[in-house]
Amino acid sequence: MTKLYLVILFIISLINGCTSIDYSRPDTDLNDKYPPVNDRSSENTTQQQPRVITTALAEQAQPVKFKKKSPPPSRQAVLDLLAQSKNSMDQYHYDEAESLLKRALRIEPGNAWLWHNMAVLKFYQEDYQQAIQQALKSNNLEKNNTQLKLNNTKIIKQSYIELGDLEKARQY
Repeated sequence: MTKLYLVILFIISLINGCTSIDYSRPDTDLNDKYPPVNDRSSENTTQQQPRVITTALAEQAQPVKFKKKSPPPSRQAVLDLLAQSKNSMDQYHYDEAESLLKRALRIEPGNAWLWHNMAVLKFYQEDYQQAIQQALKSNNLEKNNTQLKLNNTKIIKQSYIELGDLEKARQY
């Protein structure tokens, strides 16, 4: 009998712990996401109805605040140099873009995306042998990224076509 009483008491306390009555209006964004039950804000009443808020709803409504980590300074410098080089390429300033990419590669020589961008630049400069070499280096550095490898394969194939070596172009 006491075990049954304890089990019932435990279940009641568990249910009671999952809900609570909020007699005041919270100042958080909870009101914006979930309208209050029996909201009579349009009426001229001075008495507010209590709201029942489950703890699950309250936890869900609270935004999770992650600290946005800024990339390390060297990584941010590489990203800035890459953006500047793409801008230079868009304006057909290939020499400037090349110097920016070389600076980025001095900071991160193992970055396959930088080598890919260098291959694209060399292709635009009509230096097809170098474009092939840069694309192959990019493929060697990044073995798991299929999109990058596909892009590099296109550069290699088109470079061989431009060089007139159709046999090697068919291999890619």
